[in-house]
Amino acid sequence: MKIWWQSSTPIHRLHDYRTTLTAHLDSVKRPDTEIHINGVDDGSMDLHYNAIVAMNSFAPGGVLNKMIQASEKGYDAIAIGCFLDPAMQEAREVVPIPVFGLGETSMLTACMYGHKFSGVAFHAKQSQYYDRKAFEYGLSSRHIPFGDLGIDFNEVQNAFSSPGQMRERFISEARRLAAQGAEVILAACATVNAIIRRENLKEVDGALILDCNAVLLKTTEAMAELSHSIGLGASRRLLYQRPQRAALDDWMRIYNFRAEPQLSS
Repeated sequence: MKIWWQSSTPIHRLHDYRTTLTAHLDSVKRPDTEIHINGVDDGSMDLHYNAIVAMNSFAPGGVLNKMIQASEKGYDAIAIGCFLDPAMQEAREVVPIPVFGLGETSMLTACMYGHKFSGVAFHAKQSQYYDRKAFEYGLSSRHIPFGDLGIDFNEVQNAFSSPGQMRERFISEARRLAAQGAEVILAACATVNAIIRRENLKEVDGALILDCNAVLLKTTEAMAELSHSIGLGASRRLLYQRPQRAALDDWMRIYNFRAEPQLSS
């Protein structure tokens, strides 16, 4: 099985993150699973801005372009390793293979492990974004507004070498959310999750800290298997109705999308 793990960052430049994430995913994957960790060809680290999320998602060499490449390269499924779920619905529309996002998968899984869930983003603008996503996914009645660490993505990278301060901030926010009724708490960023998992944080005040990266990988494996065994795939009735191949080729040309991954990815 070949899984394409798509980051919304230029992860080929983030060596601590890529090394930690690779070790984590390798420790939980099936023996026969091959994981290709891929980022955008280039992109800003200011991921708490909605404009940057959009540009990293849809620019040539960005998230959507990369997921089309994954389909063309014969991968079995795509795991979007970003809690923002960038270009997830758009990818489901244009590629035939299963596509799963970190945010949606984690939120839906949280509902199976507790009645109310919340999460900790790294920045307040992102926590607001995730609150909107919970509403979009129909989970308002199960969701408590997300908290945040009060830092930006560049500061998150520092926690790979000095995790103490981020760890304490995460625990403090998790306690606050648990006191509001959250039974499951999500590390609402694949990078934050990688650090929190390495720090072996599994519960705070009785609230489960869900390992979102592991949940995404194992869900993607399972859905790829169901795709192969029983043909399970996205409904093509309305939301994920696919364009004709000729139209997709034309769009790729018009918007200067790349047919091949860059070697640095």
